[in-house]
Amino acid sequence: MFRNIDSTNRTTWSELFAGVGQRVYVPAGSLLFRAGEPPRVAIVAAGVVIVFVHAAPRRQLTIRYARAGDLVGVAPLLSRTQTWNAEAVTDTAAEVLSESDVRTLAAPNVVAWAVAEDVAAWAAELVRSVAELSGQPMATRVARHIREIAQVTSEGSSVAYISQQRLADAVGTAREIVSRELGRLRTAGVVTTTPGRIVVLDSTRLDRIAAGNVDPVQL
Repeated sequence: MFRNIDSTNRTTWSELFAGVGQRVYVPAGSLLFRAGEPPRVAIVAAGVVIVFVHAAPRRQLTIRYARAGDLVGVAPLLSRTQTWNAEAVTDTAAEVLSESDVRTLAAPNVVAWAVAEDVAAWAAELVRSVAELSGQPMATRVARHIREIAQVTSEGSSVAYISQQRLADAVGTAREIVSRELGRLRTAGVVTTTPGRIVVLDSTRLDRIAAGNVDPVQL
């Protein structure tokens, strides 16, 4: 990966971080970064690295593959997220920098650091959301989106102003599947629907479904 310094010169990450960091060698199948450890940044010098998070028991969500010249670990470091892993797919060499190394290099530009932190936080939240939902039943995914979209009206009702097609787009599925799940929620007395509106009748039950605490078969 390259970072543009201006329109005519292109500087590699290795050049930007020259003289900083520690060279490490990681055999294939071993972790370069492990979830729960203090965040670090690494420039891959040789080999292939897979970056992933655990999405559910015995499941993982791949975020990216990194190869020679790529920078890994920036998003979890800046967002203070300690749930990401980086594993060597092949024998790998990398230059590893600590958080203090990165902060020292970035110190002269406070604004750029703040912007990077904000972008990293959005990226980490997106990864967390996708990981959480990837292994969840469709009923849980639909309920979670309804819960997030719903607003309390002046009458005290909780209403999600969204069409079935738009809800399907948000969930990442077909309209027919969302229609089926809404039908099940209506039958269970959790919501009622009209065109463009989903009224929550039982917010406690909706919260339990969204949290995955209700067996979808029992709706």
